[in-house]
Amino acid sequence: MPGAAQEWRRNWTVVFAAALGFALSSVTIYSLGPFIAPLEAEFGWSRAQIASGMTIYSICGIVLTPLAGVVIDRLGPRRVGLFAIMSFGITFCALSLTTASLAVWIALWFLLSFASAPMKPTTWTAGVSSVFDKGRGLAISVMLCGAALSSTLTPIYATWLIDAYGWRTAYVAMMATFVAVVFPVVYLFFTSAVDRVRVAARSGEATDAEPAAVLAGVDWREGLLSWKFARLGGAAFVTTLVIISFVSNMIPIFSDAGISRGQAAGIAGLVGISTVVGRLLGGYLLDRINGAIVGGVSLLVPVVSSLLILAIPGSVPVASAAVLILGLSLGAELDCVAYLTTRHFGMKNFGTIFGVISGILAFATGLGPFFVNLGYDLTGGYTIALKAYVPLALLASALFFSLGRYPQFSPSDRA
Repeated sequence: MPGAAQEWRRNWTVVFAAALGFALSSVTIYSLGPFIAPLEAEFGWSRAQIASGMTIYSICGIVLTPLAGVVIDRLGPRRVGLFAIMSFGITFCALSLTTASLAVWIALWFLLSFASAPMKPTTWTAGVSSVFDKGRGLAISVMLCGAALSSTLTPIYATWLIDAYGWRTAYVAMMATFVAVVFPVVYLFFTSAVDRVRVAARSGEATDAEPAAVLAGVDWREGLLSWKFARLGGAAFVTTLVIISFVSNMIPIFSDAGISRGQAAGIAGLVGISTVVGRLLGGYLLDRINGAIVGGVSLLVPVVSSLLILAIPGSVPVASAAVLILGLSLGAELDCVAYLTTRHFGMKNFGTIFGVISGILAFATGLGPFFVNLGYDLTGGYTIALKAYVPLALLASALFFSLGRYPQFSPSDRA
């Protein structure tokens, strides 16, 4: 079994390509905030109605993402990822064609949910996890730093495009730019143990690219029906409900508190800086201590951010500090969940099992922004959402702590 340093020398390009793929998949989340005000002004929709598009997208993800995971187990992450980039890019651009009919807006998000199902974290995590074992925690964390890149660039770039060219052009120009950068890199460098074995078999060459741990793990039925899966899935759901709804609504939350829209976009961009620090620190710790501890501690961080914003609303320095602190917890939003899936259930049916978890994450991703904006429509502010984040974050922390030690897979657990 190669050591962590040797794994990185062989496979760092896989991590780099997967990071860009994951960054592209995150554009949907981090572009929502900048488009809320322009859509509200042009069509007169409520903010909850605008966010309902992502809710439909996420509900569909509950069914579509596990199916994509099954396909990944059959075809390998590379084929799925290349197809997903193009289908996702085309359908995202179609959001620019929406009309004053809310039904059209919902229908476009429905189409986007089908096209983007293979873009979910399962694809990129499956590739990276299959070629790393000793350094898997850090590799997953570095890959997921792609979301930090997206959270930093997307709000600022989207806001600039909207102000300069209008929201319709912004949808197309933003996605065209990102696809032009990401697709060539993924095509050249993204692969997995399964893909390498298939290529070697086709050419008749021997390969040592597949780590021994790749095929170890539980049967997908056993995994999905276990109490441990229920706890991990619950932790993933509540964590995503809090963090993603918080991050995707930072611009309107700060604007509502009296901070200018331009300043709010700049503050929101700060989350990427601390997210990189949080992910890398979390990945380093995941390879050294139990991931349940890392996740449990990380979910205490949003409590601090919420209390700061509630205590001193409208303050640019306080808002900036709250965002920087919040970014640290993003390491638990997906890093810990993905890593804990590989350790508690193995890699034999990772695509299927993590596909179900990704469906749960997708549902929470859409549900959170919808309820946050519904709270705004009902109360005229975001205070109720910020208060709700405190007990929810504490619940997620407790669920992570409850997972306990990793199981040891026997030879009979290998395919």
